[in-house]
Amino acid sequence: MAGGALKYRHLSRKSSHRQALLRNLVTSLFTHESITTTWHKAKEAQRLAEKLITLGKKNTNASRQKAESIFFEPLRLLPHLFTTLRTRYLNRPGGYTRVLRIEPTNKHYDQAPSAILELVDGPKDMRFLMTAKTLVRERTTDEGIREITARNVGKVTRYRPDGFEELEREVKRMEAKVGDQAFREKAKWKVEERPREGHGERQPWLGGGKKNRN
Repeated sequence: MAGGALKYRHLSRKSSHRQALLRNLVTSLFTHESITTTWHKAKEAQRLAEKLITLGKKNTNASRQKAESIFFEPLRLLPHLFTTLRTRYLNRPGGYTRVLRIEPTNKHYDQAPSAILELVDGPKDMRFLMTAKTLVRERTTDEGIREITARNVGKVTRYRPDGFEELEREVKRMEAKVGDQAFREKAKWKVEERPREGHGERQPWLGGGKKNRN
């Protein structure tokens, strides 16, 4: 109907090709927990992924048959959907996926807007990792934890089992990683300052020539 609202994006494909594309995207999403694609494809695949997780939470014969008809690899992904993901999102009322805008990945071609489509509360949850990284940085400042960071902590841990404990473990892991990196940088600097064997005096790090020999 002219002037009507757009119900879905055609993605410049005919119906059969569009459905095959979306099925492939959600199969990759449930396999890897996170995928990178264009913004418009991510938004359309998000709708199908949300429906699949709703089918998994219903856990009926009809929902299994419907999910089996969508996945390209149903034998491998159906157990994951109806066990792991069903348990993960059992108490979450909605919002099982997240789309994050990123810089265009095809910079030398069409400059199409790109995005990351991910399953929330999973091992690759970008917001969870970014919140942990922010906590590591703000705990070392005099201002302490900001209010917006405290709200984000509540969001990323609300429906995650043992969310606060898992977030704290991730923060400690990042703090240890930062400490190890600082130690390696300090050790590298000491090695660079050490006199080189067989050359009497220490050679400059930049532009130093070999000692003249008679």
